[in-house]
Amino acid sequence: MFTTKEIWEAGRAALGLAPTATTSSAAAAPAVAPAADNAPSVFDPSKFQFQACVYRIHFKNGNSGEYDGAALSTAFPFDVSEIESIEPSEDVGQDL
Repeated sequence: MFTTKEIWEAGRAALGLAPTATTSSAAAAPAVAPAADNAPSVFDPSKFQFQACVYRIHFKNGNSGEYDGAALSTAFPFDVSEIESIEPSEDVGQDL
């Protein structure tokens, strides 16, 4: 029976990668706190006031779609880091 670490190291060796640091040196290294995400480009669905209308959601990958605001207000099924903009569908294209 092999440990997870032994399997991991064997896989790295098979790929020609350097072995990882030992667990004792990894434990001695200071932990890095995750950076606070203060970027204004990240959408926060809990702060958005969805109305009972249809919204056009534009994603950073170029796709977009129309979704019901009442459903979005109860469950937001998208990765918030991938949202570029959200606007009511009747407003889409009005600023041209």
